[in-house]
Amino acid sequence: MRVGRLLWLGAALMWAQQDPQFTQYMYNRFGLNPAAAGYAGAWQFFGVGRLQWIGIDGHPITYAVTANTPVTFLRGGVGVQVLGDQIGPFRTTDIKAAYAFRIPIGGGGSALQIGVAGGVINKTLDGASLRPEQIPDPTLFNRASSLLLPDVGAGLYFTLPEDKFYMGFSAMHLTEPALKDFTSTGRSRVPRHFYATAGYTARLSENVDLIPSAFFKLAGSQYMVEGNLSLRVESVVLGASYRLGDAVCALLGLQATESLFVGYSYDYTLSRLGAVTTGSHELVILYTLAPAFRLIPPDLGVRDKKDFR
Repeated sequence: MRVGRLLWLGAALMWAQQDPQFTQYMYNRFGLNPAAAGYAGAWQFFGVGRLQWIGIDGHPITYAVTANTPVTFLRGGVGVQVLGDQIGPFRTTDIKAAYAFRIPIGGGGSALQIGVAGGVINKTLDGASLRPEQIPDPTLFNRASSLLLPDVGAGLYFTLPEDKFYMGFSAMHLTEPALKDFTSTGRSRVPRHFYATAGYTARLSENVDLIPSAFFKLAGSQYMVEGNLSLRVESVVLGASYRLGDAVCALLGLQATESLFVGYSYDYTLSRLGAVTTGSHELVILYTLAPAFRLIPPDLGVRDKKDFR
């Protein structure tokens, strides 16, 4: 158990300097990329709650709430996000606002969006709650520290007509906010995060879609690669994901109404932490205020076919 605790504490130190990982990334494109603001052509509200590494004391507890919409007179979209994450003595609160400028490509609905985001990030370390033998990094002060720092990001987002294919790239924490009160050396920082996402919808029949997607994250020297394959049959979505060297995941989604989608995922841990955890659970809720025209997959039945300008 001591080995498991030290392993977890080391993971906690690394986790505290990175953005949390979400299994159902494909439903929260705006949360990963400010350039996706307004991409769905309607008001879109997203919420996610995640319990990571169940069975370990102080395991990560994460939530995120976002809202985004197109704004015609701004020729693009705007959005806001609030993200909260806690793992052991570390707590993060991240608040951002974003704007994306939309550049139509052709007349069929294809577009390139260019986005920027700005806000604040608060990092808190309750080092006083740790016993000396629990601190693998001797530079950590045995006291409470809290930092409020400015934060900026940017991205690109491309989509084909009716969102049949999408691809996005974003760079977050561009100024690498310094966590100077977290170590005696003052050298700890939130590293720049680079994200790449892509997805495609293959229509197999009138009511059946096959939807592969991919996710890549690079944060400092740490990287994550994940692939997902989902099958949509009528209003039900079944999926499976593999996160390189970390987990295999099962996903279940339900389009409860034209506007409301609910999704659940379970991660089975493949890393060394698998010996001390029963896995991770995640629940998402996506609500879209449907426009005048019915939307079609893969935007969960709510994408506006009109090209807003």
